[in-house]
Amino acid sequence: MGSYKIGMFFSRKFKVSEAQPPADVKQAFEKFVPDGQTLMTPHHLLQFLITSQNESEATITDAEKIVDQVLKQRHHVAKFTRHALTLDDFHHFLFSQDLNPPIKSQVHQDMNAPLSHYYIYTGHNSYLTGNQLSSDSSDVPIIKALTRGVRVIELDIWPNSDEDDVHVFHGRTLTTPVELIKCLMSIKEYAFVASPYPVVITLEDHLTPDLQAKVAEMVTKTFGEMLYHPESGYLEEFPSPESLKYRVLLSTKPPKEYLEAKDSKDKGVVSPEEEGWDKESDSDQGENDVGDEDSDDSDHNPQQSEPPEYKQLIAIHAKKHKGELEESLKVDIHKVGRLSLNEQALEKAAESHATDLVRFTQRNFLRIYPKGTRITSSNYNPLIGWMHGAQMVAFNMQGYGRSLWLMQGMFRSNGGCGYVKKPDFLIKEYQQNQSFNITENLPVKKTLKVRVYMGDGWRLDFSQTHFDSYSPPDFYAKVSIAGVPADIKKKKTKILEDNWTPVWDEEFLFPLTVPELALLRIEVHEYDKSEKDDFGGQTCFSVPELRPGIRTVPLLICFCVFELKTMTSKLTYRVCFCFQRRFKVTVAEAPSEIKTLFDSYSENGIMAVDHLQKFLVEYQGEEKTTKEEAQGIIDSLKEFKHLNPFHKKGLNLDAFFRYLFCDLNPPLSPTLGVHHDMAAPMSQYFIYTGHNSYLTGNQLSSDSSDIPIIKSLQRGVRGIELDMWPNSTKDDVDILHGRTLTTPVELMKCLRSIKEHAFSASPYPVVVTLEDHLTPDLQAKVAKMISQAFGDMLFYPGSECLGELPSPDSLKKRIIISTKPPKEYKETKSLKEKENGSQKDKKSTEEEAWGRELSELKSDFGSHDKHNDHDGEDEHQDEEYIDDGERKSQQNAEPEYKHLIGIHAGKSKGGLKEVLRVDPDKVRRISLDEQALEKAIINHATDVVRFTQRNLLRVYPKSTRVDSSNYNPLIGWMHGAQMVAFNMQGYGRSLWLMHGMFRANGGCGYVKKPEFLLKVGPNNQVFDPRVSLPVKKTLKVRVFMGDGWYLDFRHTHFDVYSPPDFYTRVGIAGVPADSVMKKTKTIEDDWTPVWDEEFEFSLTVPELALLRIEVHEYDMSEKDDFGGQTCLPISELRTGIRAVPLFTRKGEQYKSVKLLMRFEFV
Repeated sequence: MGSYKIGMFFSRKFKVSEAQPPADVKQAFEKFVPDGQTLMTPHHLLQFLITSQNESEATITDAEKIVDQVLKQRHHVAKFTRHALTLDDFHHFLFSQDLNPPIKSQVHQDMNAPLSHYYIYTGHNSYLTGNQLSSDSSDVPIIKALTRGVRVIELDIWPNSDEDDVHVFHGRTLTTPVELIKCLMSIKEYAFVASPYPVVITLEDHLTPDLQAKVAEMVTKTFGEMLYHPESGYLEEFPSPESLKYRVLLSTKPPKEYLEAKDSKDKGVVSPEEEGWDKESDSDQGENDVGDEDSDDSDHNPQQSEPPEYKQLIAIHAKKHKGELEESLKVDIHKVGRLSLNEQALEKAAESHATDLVRFTQRNFLRIYPKGTRITSSNYNPLIGWMHGAQMVAFNMQGYGRSLWLMQGMFRSNGGCGYVKKPDFLIKEYQQNQSFNITENLPVKKTLKVRVYMGDGWRLDFSQTHFDSYSPPDFYAKVSIAGVPADIKKKKTKILEDNWTPVWDEEFLFPLTVPELALLRIEVHEYDKSEKDDFGGQTCFSVPELRPGIRTVPLLICFCVFELKTMTSKLTYRVCFCFQRRFKVTVAEAPSEIKTLFDSYSENGIMAVDHLQKFLVEYQGEEKTTKEEAQGIIDSLKEFKHLNPFHKKGLNLDAFFRYLFCDLNPPLSPTLGVHHDMAAPMSQYFIYTGHNSYLTGNQLSSDSSDIPIIKSLQRGVRGIELDMWPNSTKDDVDILHGRTLTTPVELMKCLRSIKEHAFSASPYPVVVTLEDHLTPDLQAKVAKMISQAFGDMLFYPGSECLGELPSPDSLKKRIIISTKPPKEYKETKSLKEKENGSQKDKKSTEEEAWGRELSELKSDFGSHDKHNDHDGEDEHQDEEYIDDGERKSQQNAEPEYKHLIGIHAGKSKGGLKEVLRVDPDKVRRISLDEQALEKAIINHATDVVRFTQRNLLRVYPKSTRVDSSNYNPLIGWMHGAQMVAFNMQGYGRSLWLMHGMFRANGGCGYVKKPEFLLKVGPNNQVFDPRVSLPVKKTLKVRVFMGDGWYLDFRHTHFDVYSPPDFYTRVGIAGVPADSVMKKTKTIEDDWTPVWDEEFEFSLTVPELALLRIEVHEYDMSEKDDFGGQTCLPISELRTGIRAVPLFTRKGEQYKSVKLLMRFEFV
């Protein structure tokens, strides 16, 4: 029998559908073309333009030009005998961005009003090429901004290094400079390429009088007659844009004003923008902190002899008024000027002075700029400024994102000239000196109806494999309104799979209370189930500018914000007026799989006791369930009388569904309790451990109190840390975080609270770790306090050092003291000083509102921070140290204090390998901070595991986590560390993992370590976390649905005017090979979302794996809202369908919010 080989070469091909006219387009064509005819003449087209497109000014000449252009574009013939359009020609016309744009392309607003009556396209730090901290300064961003139509350019002017010339750069940062004259020359050349209307240059001046005179000369010489000179020192009213065509205006604070600002600064008043560079978090500003950017903070002499020619060039005076904000917003009828507020100052002002802001901007300029912490050149919501009349909402044009898209959308209005007339209600004066108040409830003025027909063009502008390598893209469109809070809404079309030319043909309604300020936002995305959806284009238009009818909407790519020609696709839509939208709350119904299960385990629509028992045993895996327990479930459900779903013989479908979705069916067994072997030495357990347990908040300035200790103990924490220091009179002992601004609490108060609450959540031992900074006299006093407070509860070791740690079972209801014996402190003092010096001035890396994401946690394993490394292996950290003045005195420490120590903390001499050496005759505890652990496991991973088989390893947060954030606990656990100490007063994803781990074993605070971390092989080998392992088991998770948000949240919490758009994230936290995160689709406008999606997770080390679950509410314009979270130990997860309760960010369980999920191991 012969053998053969086959060689095949092929490539996949798929059909690209051509864009076909939608039904509405066909109907429009047939409506205006007489019966029996197939061509639309110019007269027919004119009727269509006037009647359907609402172009009342259209003429027959306009229609003839359209026909000519369409025929030339479509058929490439200069002269065409047929002077009429076919249906396809008509469709091409509607789909032409040049012939059928969505907004007017000419300046059409009144341009003769004062400048203060217009929104002006304004840039911030216009010279920067990238971020605000280290990017280059250049004239290129200025040129790009001007060619886009930006009318306000900001320049920060500083002396050069020789102080003989002027540079432009962001002061007190790492940004590189650019010469001022280069910027001025570029402004002159490009100022009016996009618009003839005036350009305003705002100067932030940090110069001496000599250099100011030089600037005056530069400006005069560069701009010549283009420069606008006011006739008097102050303008009584601003000129109009029309009267200032092709003119350049300077705006800054007159030099004499800088002296006042300088004095204020010397008194401690710092401008908010500069404050932002010194503080990572946003600062709250008082009313009299107006937030004026134009302040002189240079170290030069006061500018009392300023050159008059410099001052005379200033057309728009920026000034900071004395007094409170209300005084700053007072309108001067004799002169006009400009005031600057940062975004935070505006938000605060809008709360208490909204009408004052509106009234001020009717005559004066208000400029808003980004807060100083936006070092990435991100932006804020411009609507807040616009709705209060602010003309100059300054944006980082070198950034990109949805906020900048809104800015671009606003200034597409009025022909893109950079000036948009403010609505009349923001300009006119009302009776009794009133003005428009945005906080008032307003009726719906108009309703915008948007129909999204179809899209096209991606196949031409993207590579064929850009969205998907093996199939056409799956597009969907998002349509929304940005405006006043009452008008904000977002909608989404269905997803059309495998189609380069999607036809959605969906219609959406948007009621508008203030249509004059509304922006229509459109985005297209390509659905990706496994990753973030791909971006397919976006655009934004001012609603008042929209032309009714069927229009072509060109989309822009998101990352070329200066490229006007990067059109990626088109949409068509129709605009008309209709009615306000309403919605109802859906009631949770059983998913189809549960209905099928019920049918399998019931008869005649009733699930009797026998059926329920069989279901629990066979499907839920509860093999020991008795008939009595099944009856107990039915009896318990009958307490929910308001549901009324019960039959006297058993459960109907609704009752069965309610059981599955209630607290009687949790994912962890409520009856299992403590089930681990608790008779092994303490070194064989993970122990729920706190760090600086007495602090109420951050590590730098919060209060010390016994309340956080009580809360920790009630949660099941078994390791409490206390830092002991002498009080101010040196005669008593306080607890506080030394060398910080934290306030103290008395040691005795903490000890009594520990005694009272130690065993309220668990009977197993509490370990109190002491960081001791006391003299021998005070140590003796501490010994008496501890003995008096705890009495028989205190565990006294039989010898100075234990040969083996006792078991948790043998230490029930006992308290153990752990610290370093006094004589040990001398050896670690110098090392601690080095550690403190190396970590000075670092900042926390966990900045998100609820913690870092898993990808960052994964990267912690096996990595270390170069800036925080220690040069030698022997330089591991130890928290327990004392002052130089205390070391000598402690050599004579009171013996009774030393005898109280149940678990000795110590440091062996030599390098890290020596520190981790196992002593067969005694056990001890060592402490490493998170960075020292990361370094240790690079070269000593197995030594760490071997050490923790007999001894205790405590890991604590690095000292730079001043915000009480935490680290990845899995790094410690996978190397056997028992006491992974956390800041319990913080919150975030890291702490959620800690909560999840210690839900195991009945929540008693002790979790038995996996056997592989305890056993020793025949060649003395131990578990090595770095070794790749095979998949041991696979977990299948199905997310059916969620419910309870409607009961636990305010109905406007997620979205003011529509139900929430929920999605669920499900993933694994564990060893790096197992860690992954997946996401369901987003279910829109539903308080009871049904996802019904399944995910698989391959686990190599299931013993250390935690199941992470989070629910978020999708927000198109801002960060997604938090909807709940939980974390569950895989080892204790019950199979079957379970009701999974969710918790708040701080770990408190919601009353009603749950997910219905199914778990299966294969």
